[in-house]
Amino acid sequence: MAVERSEVRRIEKSSNAVPHIKSGGIWAFSVFHGFVRTQKLVIIYNFYNPAGHNFNQIKKDMKTVVILNNFSAGVKKIKLFTLAVFILSPFISHAQKSTTSPDTELAPVRGNYKTFESLDAKPKSANLAIDKLKFPFDQVWADKVLSIKPVYLTTVSVNDFKITDPPANSSDQTRAELNYLLNLQYNRSMEDITTSIYLSNNQQSPSDVGQEIGYWTDPQKLPLTDSLMDKVEKDGDFFLWSLKFKYARVRPYIVEPKIHDLEESRASSYPSGHVTYAYIRAYIYQELAPEFKDFFIAKAYTMSRARQIIGVHYPSDCEGSRIFARQFVNMLFKNEKFRHDFENVKKEWAAKRKESFNNTLEAVKM
Repeated sequence: MAVERSEVRRIEKSSNAVPHIKSGGIWAFSVFHGFVRTQKLVIIYNFYNPAGHNFNQIKKDMKTVVILNNFSAGVKKIKLFTLAVFILSPFISHAQKSTTSPDTELAPVRGNYKTFESLDAKPKSANLAIDKLKFPFDQVWADKVLSIKPVYLTTVSVNDFKITDPPANSSDQTRAELNYLLNLQYNRSMEDITTSIYLSNNQQSPSDVGQEIGYWTDPQKLPLTDSLMDKVEKDGDFFLWSLKFKYARVRPYIVEPKIHDLEESRASSYPSGHVTYAYIRAYIYQELAPEFKDFFIAKAYTMSRARQIIGVHYPSDCEGSRIFARQFVNMLFKNEKFRHDFENVKKEWAAKRKESFNNTLEAVKM
């Protein structure tokens, strides 16, 4: 059931119903008192036990006949070495195939995002006052957040990221996006509001993610994964803030006062921090659990919609975040230091997954 406008206004005015960001940065959150948090969690058990090699097939495919009779001892050694190479070659090939390169493709834009992109993003006319609106720049805050330098992408600049400029405030595209946000606002239910606020204020840990996809059944200590994700966030923060300062896009409610945002925002709108990190994590986790790629991408898409439901981001903010996140993760996987750390994380996940599976088997035997 949709929430009446008067009820929405009451919710917005209630300090116990709506969390607000009290410090700079869209991911710095305050404690949300009086809010009953619930989460529907689907745990999928998918213990993977790879099949062994078919040695009969290897023998059948290997059509080399090694004749060792009537040769000297030296020739025998050469032939034996050749035989060993032929026997081991299927295993070498299998090992090479198992080390796959990361998925670097950006899925094509779709749905309402594709519809909005088809509209004119240019200003209605030159020198309109609405197009001069920019999010206020705070030099002290900029110096503070940009003082934390990247760990991995030390040679990358913000200009290396190729994302589309946000549409002008007076453009047809922006007007269509604002109308869409107004429709979301009018039709959002209480469940939509609470779910979207919960998602915005509760970030899953790597251990939570592993539990959710059934890789392990209880909380795990993942020091290598935690360390890697901390470093990734340092890199992400630096470039995300750089882009926010570069574009300085005002929030939707500045352009359209009828929009009632349900979160106090203290950063510019483009790109979205929440959505950027949702996709960054999705693209990294899908390399740790490729069979759940669709699941991770769906979670990032849900975050994108949540930010629109509570009225703090345009659809184009979220699409720009998706594009930026894909380029960012691609650059990470080209970085030797990151790849080294990531390989250790893969081993950590494999070990924890095996340990959990063995514990499950032991429990069955009892």
